[in-house]
Amino acid sequence: MATVINDTQHVQVEAALDDRWLMGADAFESLTGWTLKPEGMCRADVCAPIYRKAAVLPEPGMIDLVEAAPVIGLSAVVDVARGVAALGASAASRGDSMTTLQAPSFTLPDMHGKPVSLHDFDRRKVLLLAWSSW
Repeated sequence: MATVINDTQHVQVEAALDDRWLMGADAFESLTGWTLKPEGMCRADVCAPIYRKAAVLPEPGMIDLVEAAPVIGLSAVVDVARGVAALGASAASRGDSMTTLQAPSFTLPDMHGKPVSLHDFDRRKVLLLAWSSW
């Protein structure tokens, strides 16, 4: 078993962790929502063609997570030795969202522990300061 972390969850998946991260098509579908079909990777009525089939589908019924992630618009980082992978939005899609100048909605505790959401300040200017000890 291996762990995959994405924007909304972390799940345990069955994966072959030799020198690549290979997983079955069913596990890939349950993780990402994309189904392997003859026309490519599909979700609902959208299909993304697989141009490098030998890299994405190295063995019958197996999908290489690192090679398949860009096909569906994601970035993947894996640590095969520790059995952990992370999936996130691609740099291109994050860059596109930044051109709108709209911050994503989020909620964090204030100095007194009370949850405060960005949308609580709707239509007012907000200065966000971030600091980290590391």
